[in-house]
Amino acid sequence: MSRNYYRLLYMVAFSVLLYGCATESAPTGGKEDKEAPVMKQASPANYSTHFSSNKIEITFNEFIQQGSFSQTLISPPMDKPPIYGMHGKTLVIKLRTVLLPNTTYTINFGDDIKDLNNGNIAPNFTYVFSTGDYIDSQSVSGKVILASDGTPAESIVVGLYPKDSSNAVQHQKPIYFAKTSKAGTYQINNVKADKYNMYALKDQNFNYIYDQPNELIGFIDSLIDLTDTIPAKADFTIFTEEVKKVSIQSVKSVQAGMLQIVYNGTINNFNLTGEIGTNTNKVFYNETKDTLNYWYSNYYIQKDTLFTTANDTVLDTTRIELKFISKDTMEQAMKYPLTIVNQSNIEASGRESKENINIQRLYGALKINFNRPMVRINDLKQAEVVEDSTEKRTTVPLTASEDTTQLYTLNFERTENTGYTLVIPDSMFLDIFGLWNKRIEWHFKTNSKDLYGNIKLTLKNETPGKNYLIKLLDVNNNVVRQYTLKEETEKKVEIPNLPASVYHFAVLNDVNNNGHWDTGNLLKKQQPEKIYIVADSYTLKGGWDLDVEVKF
Repeated sequence: MSRNYYRLLYMVAFSVLLYGCATESAPTGGKEDKEAPVMKQASPANYSTHFSSNKIEITFNEFIQQGSFSQTLISPPMDKPPIYGMHGKTLVIKLRTVLLPNTTYTINFGDDIKDLNNGNIAPNFTYVFSTGDYIDSQSVSGKVILASDGTPAESIVVGLYPKDSSNAVQHQKPIYFAKTSKAGTYQINNVKADKYNMYALKDQNFNYIYDQPNELIGFIDSLIDLTDTIPAKADFTIFTEEVKKVSIQSVKSVQAGMLQIVYNGTINNFNLTGEIGTNTNKVFYNETKDTLNYWYSNYYIQKDTLFTTANDTVLDTTRIELKFISKDTMEQAMKYPLTIVNQSNIEASGRESKENINIQRLYGALKINFNRPMVRINDLKQAEVVEDSTEKRTTVPLTASEDTTQLYTLNFERTENTGYTLVIPDSMFLDIFGLWNKRIEWHFKTNSKDLYGNIKLTLKNETPGKNYLIKLLDVNNNVVRQYTLKEETEKKVEIPNLPASVYHFAVLNDVNNNGHWDTGNLLKKQQPEKIYIVADSYTLKGGWDLDVEVKF
């Protein structure tokens, strides 16, 4: 072969070798690391006794983030906080205080130990040592649930506080603590034998102190005794206290003529003055009474300064740009007529439908939502329902909801799988904009009676002398029916024509007999009223009768 051929072969081989050496890429594939860091060794060793060092080195199986260690607490507290530093996979802690004799110290890192690449947390990681002969071994465990629905509460700080402290959770950090798991469980170990106050806190600003109005709080009614050899148990129900002084969280111009105002607590009464304020305005509250829709008739105003008063004392001033419609557009072009909107449709299965076919339930009152509130009804006008196939006409009354004059209900005897037309005549309703409606025709069809069943319900009170509120809930936790038992031992109820679905029950111990759930109060040492979620669910099939017995 020629000399040029060997020269070409050599150049190709050299290029391949050079490319392979110069080009590097990260490994591909493999599972994402979801494992929390694990301690491999510590010096001095974890759970050491006769501890006398001023430096602790903890080595993990992977690199750890250098954080602020703001969630790390030491119990008992030290006069000067340690200095934390990272050297590779090793956390170095330099102590700067004289340690107490014969004392067990626990360094609880909270969520501060995270791996470098993915931020996986080693929850409740602790380093424990004693300056004396033994490690304190008392412990307490339990579960934390939400007062509002009885479900487990995750990432709740459960803390022990000095026995002689009053509401310590409001002004100091716990001396021992742990965080709850997804199941709402916790365990605090290596506690000195003594009696303690205990609190559970949903710590929103990570300072271990109950100082935010939206933080959940829970407490036990008496001191927890950790002097026994048997491990202690303490369960908590956490709740949000009623806000003592409400304030506006947001004001939003949703559409011309309507504001949505959100408060941080319950609103019992409300007043607004400004250019948009008139005597014909309407205020509608949501179910929890912390949000209101404020409808006003001056829909053409573009900006205003609002002066609002809530609960007779809270004053707020808000400057806002408003969505608006010009008077000419509204009064002459009539582009914004009164209409029926947001009407919930159901399929044959009973689920909400996105189809254009407006299928409504065969039984019960029909709900009609309008796009604006009404201020007046013309008594000389009447609404009618026309059966599409026979043209049979029935006069039906429209009843305004107690909560809003945008929502009306009508009820009449209906035939299954039948089409109907609701006819609202011209000039029957005067809306908040001062406009009479044009003729409205709303078409709908009923579903089949085979999609409904009956429940025969027996409620049994096994703790007589207490008042209970029993709620029948659907799969979306909407209240379908509600019953009360006042010092009764048993009540039998028949619930006819319920949509076939899965139902369950919640039982409220109505301590003060006011007909609704009351939250707790830390200063008054008042626990929230208990809500019991009945574990069993009940499947009601179409055309069936279902016997249900609920004991509480």
